[in-house]
Amino acid sequence: MLVTDRDCQSGGARFAVPTLGEIEGKLLVSEVVATSCLRHLFAHTNDAVVPAIKRRIRRSLETRCQAEKLCHDDTEAAVEYAFQLVEGAAEAAGRKRTVSSKPGGCETIRRLRAMHGPSGR
Repeated sequence: MLVTDRDCQSGGARFAVPTLGEIEGKLLVSEVVATSCLRHLFAHTNDAVVPAIKRRIRRSLETRCQAEKLCHDDTEAAVEYAFQLVEGAAEAAGRKRTVSSKPGGCETIRRLRAMHGPSGR
């Protein structure tokens, strides 16, 4: 996995540029954590939780993208990507409704579906 203290690592782990395996590992961990958290959240809340999550994500991304001086199009692309991740994780966690504009969703959504099998669990 990607580490910040590379000087103390041996072998390839001390190189400054992460490998694709390290990046994929980080993404996989993020996907599993998101799915697990959403599954737990859905078990204890109503259907209004996804729109609330999306509103919070939009506000946070707009603030962070503005601080990074990203243009409006880049900010909207980041928000759309985040929404695709939320929708994919929600679907994998048991909520079958998807509002994605792209058939089949993004690669992460397809991986989440494959990870949890046809039953969504």
